[in-house]
Amino acid sequence: MRVVFCGNPEFALPTLEALLVSRHDVVAVVTSPDQPQGRGRRLAPMPVKSFAEQRALRVLSPAKLKDKDFLESLRELRPDALVVVAFRILPREMFSLPRWGALNVHPSLLPKFRGPAPIQWTLLRGETETGVTIIRLTEEIDGGGMLAQQRTPVQPYENFGALHDRLSIMGAGMLVEVLDKLDAGEAVEPLPQDDSLATPARKLKSEDFQLDFRQPARDIINKIRALSPSPGAVAQYGYYSVKVLDAEADGEVSPMQPGQVKHNQVAIWVGTADAPLQFKTVKPPGKREMSVADYLRGRPQLPDCFY
Repeated sequence: MRVVFCGNPEFALPTLEALLVSRHDVVAVVTSPDQPQGRGRRLAPMPVKSFAEQRALRVLSPAKLKDKDFLESLRELRPDALVVVAFRILPREMFSLPRWGALNVHPSLLPKFRGPAPIQWTLLRGETETGVTIIRLTEEIDGGGMLAQQRTPVQPYENFGALHDRLSIMGAGMLVEVLDKLDAGEAVEPLPQDDSLATPARKLKSEDFQLDFRQPARDIINKIRALSPSPGAVAQYGYYSVKVLDAEADGEVSPMQPGQVKHNQVAIWVGTADAPLQFKTVKPPGKREMSVADYLRGRPQLPDCFY
């Protein structure tokens, strides 16, 4: 098949790599224009664009996906399918252009967690199972017919980074399998989603990053996992703040009031609605991530509570 790949972040790279070693032909890569990144907010290419340029692939970076010149460039490429991974919302003029439409790799068990942050919400909600769904895009966001779906357990130790990487590799293999079947003439009938079971996975806001120690320890740990290693869940009181990247409930510590802080030379505990929480890995402002023992060697001025 002649394939046009559409994607931006690192999550999309395994699928693009899998396509390049498959029997299918990636005739172009579509990415967003360079974006402000880092502390200096300098314009820089997205990971997919950098990878594509290193491989000497044709790259298209339209500011608007309805641009007439861009759409004409797509038509001239004569794609059999668009492959879309962590990109933008495609207009009908674009996803209806190829023979097989636009195939999307979505890291959730659709119709669960439709939206831009399905992995984070899977962890925030404490789900014990997740997966990847390959859908054919329609105008309804993440609501298209399902061409393939694969389930996998969420391991208790997995944070966002680990689950992100694992699902990206899983989705890459599934996508190539779907293309192989379509190319071989095998019937792959899209299975309609049950909209009554749909749940949202909206983009996280800055206030979602704040830890509330009035919640149960398990809910707090879920938030820490969902935001680790980046952007990091924030424990804050007044001017003091630290990002918590790993923590565990500690039932051997004496009961503590929600938000109450205790520490010794190598450990920090904070009270929650039930079991005290022990911080394991933290990231102070402007510094690298480190163990709590290393953090405490710097003698930070810890607050007495997080209220």
